[in-house]
Amino acid sequence: MLRNCAFTYRYFINNELSIQTTAAVAFRQLIDELVSSFHSLITDGLESENEQGEFKLLVAMKRLYAFYQAHDITDLADIEKDVSAIITKANQQQINDDITATAVMLMQVILSWALYRTNPSEPSKAELKKLRKSVVQLIQQCDELIQFGVAGVQKEAFITVCDMLIIFAPQLKQNPNYSSLIVVPDKSVQIRLRDYVMTTVFAEEEPPQFQDDEDEEAKTEVLIEKRRVLASFGKLIAFNIIEMRLAAPIFAQYVKSYQDYGDIVKQMMSKARELNRTKCMRTQLLSLEQLFEELRDQNEGRIDRSSEEWTKIKDLAHRFALMAGVDNYKSRQAVVTFHREGIIYCLLRNGPPDGSPPSNIVFFDILAETTFKLMDIDKKGPKGLLAFLEEQLMKEGEIPEDEIEWGPLRTYRTALVGSMSEPYMYYGTGKRKMMGSPMRVMEVKRPREDYVIDNWQSASGSGNYVQ
Repeated sequence: MLRNCAFTYRYFINNELSIQTTAAVAFRQLIDELVSSFHSLITDGLESENEQGEFKLLVAMKRLYAFYQAHDITDLADIEKDVSAIITKANQQQINDDITATAVMLMQVILSWALYRTNPSEPSKAELKKLRKSVVQLIQQCDELIQFGVAGVQKEAFITVCDMLIIFAPQLKQNPNYSSLIVVPDKSVQIRLRDYVMTTVFAEEEPPQFQDDEDEEAKTEVLIEKRRVLASFGKLIAFNIIEMRLAAPIFAQYVKSYQDYGDIVKQMMSKARELNRTKCMRTQLLSLEQLFEELRDQNEGRIDRSSEEWTKIKDLAHRFALMAGVDNYKSRQAVVTFHREGIIYCLLRNGPPDGSPPSNIVFFDILAETTFKLMDIDKKGPKGLLAFLEEQLMKEGEIPEDEIEWGPLRTYRTALVGSMSEPYMYYGTGKRKMMGSPMRVMEVKRPREDYVIDNWQSASGSGNYVQ
């Protein structure tokens, strides 16, 4: 209701109506009363034993927040220092949670209007310096609230951090005058934001029992708030504000939480793919590796390849491959990089080869689910995955032909060559026997030479984080 009133005043004031002057005067008087009430209540309202004072202060702050959403009332309401002091005090001692959450939201809108007021062509350096200092301070205050605050305060602090990082993102450098305002979170802040999403949205908990419509409505409200948190983090991925690899645990939830959050996670991965296809598929590979290791740890180092959990991981890998897009040429390097790094992971050892398969050998089953996105030249060409696999297997020495433990490797190779009866492959001038009887080398029809991928250098991130 208050927000509607605020926008109604805005309509009357900003349009040439007969009551424009009257509305402007009434609005100014109203804001003066609200500010005066806020200043008079701030001392009593922060005392934990004064519940009546807390309530009156909270009402005054919510009224100011409602009008701040529709109007830049900074000239009429000089409350920035007081609001910042409330947030600082909340990090030092226990005050009313609703007051803290409202102060965080109020500070965000105050700083947003401060950016809006600056002159894009000739901004004051002093104003920009003061604004950036206030933004960094708010982010630091909210970071502390995320770590140590209660649930309601944590949520508003998290959303405020996400919104401020988007408003003051590197995209501001499109106007060189605003380059000093750019704020990029350091690695520790990025990790805490990701961890908050994982514990708040995806934490496994006992589902509550609902008996009537009111409880069902409460459940819907909880789901809406969780989706809001996840969407806020998704915007950080879409705007390339945080490192993409940090989103791997969230990508891993795509199948498991498909009903409640699948649309948001899918959109997050789509935006990540638009930014960088190779980095996106590397992140998806990391998601699969994390799920694989988690399942293996739960089963004391063994994987039941017939279990439902294993099937879900393979299904997730298949869906990741489908998300690479219908144009195989555009996603070609990303898909091949996915497989090459996956092969390295499968054959990873802590020590020298001892005749037994590597501990990650079963992961070849997961890679096999994504081979349908590979082009023939990338499977069997001179620089293809079969050649790369053969090169990596040279380090393993003699591989037993019929041992079950090496079955996932044979499954993956079958997915690459299409038949188990192709044991000999020529690479350059070398030849090596692999799992079976001799057979001639297959001639592969391949596209023109300039399509052959030869450079497999990893695309590294910037690694620069500014506090």
